[in-house]
Amino acid sequence: MRIKKTAGIASALALSCLVPAVTVTAASAAPVQAPQHHQRHGLGFTPGMHPAAVDQEAESSAQAPLAQLAAVPASADLTRYAPVPGDQGEVNSCVTWATGYTAYGILMNEQHISGGPMAPMYIYSQLTGGHNWGTNTDDALSMERKQGIDTKGDYWQGDYNYRTQPDDNERANAANYKLSGYKSLPAHGSAAKAAIESAISQGMPVPIGMSVRRSFMGLNSRAASNYSYLPGDSSSDPVVGGHEVTVVAYNAKGVKIENSWGTGWGAGGFVTVPWSFFDTGDVDEVHAMGKLVQN
Repeated sequence: MRIKKTAGIASALALSCLVPAVTVTAASAAPVQAPQHHQRHGLGFTPGMHPAAVDQEAESSAQAPLAQLAAVPASADLTRYAPVPGDQGEVNSCVTWATGYTAYGILMNEQHISGGPMAPMYIYSQLTGGHNWGTNTDDALSMERKQGIDTKGDYWQGDYNYRTQPDDNERANAANYKLSGYKSLPAHGSAAKAAIESAISQGMPVPIGMSVRRSFMGLNSRAASNYSYLPGDSSSDPVVGGHEVTVVAYNAKGVKIENSWGTGWGAGGFVTVPWSFFDTGDVDEVHAMGKLVQN
């Protein structure tokens, strides 16, 4: 989990207590089930490279990099392709839910690729080596490009077992669903707005890594659906960790985001934020994901 230097947050140890680990004992490889009525949500985004940088290897391999558009439409919406918002439970696996579940689901539906939804734990268990801690977006996207990701129907470990590593059969199936490439986009201001509009209008989902403040944790449906949400100041609305979510639509008001805290959070698992959200300094990384490789 990520710590931001903010008043009132003293250490990684103190912050980690907010998100209890879901564990699997060594004696059992059975999937761990999410609590039926948990009040705490897993987070887990850890910033990596500078948002303005580009993964050159991944970008050069992309089948569908961002085109230079003379103009973008006033709005674009990929929600019709998005899977039902998932629930990461109390595991810090938001990065692989945002990229490997939500964004993959959009790409697969756009490209008419069957087999979904996908299994976030396939990537997360490998990235953390069986631990419940934060991950980096570039690491997840790079693994999805090189290995692909397994389907939930095939991945017997389930959504919360991060200790048990993928087996050979799961790795073989994952290879059928490789990401062609991805690109790092600007994270702030008008540059972020232009890049997000360009990506979404070209059918490319946009995972973003951000600071989560206390006010975000319990958003109700009204506040989550009227493009009004903005974080408060650090004294009244402290940062509680880093989180990855996926932009699925935009219009003149702002963007629509799919979260991974289940359909009971926000507006059925979604939240809208105004474009000024990208001026707050709480967004750390923005990526566009290219199409899936089709053999």
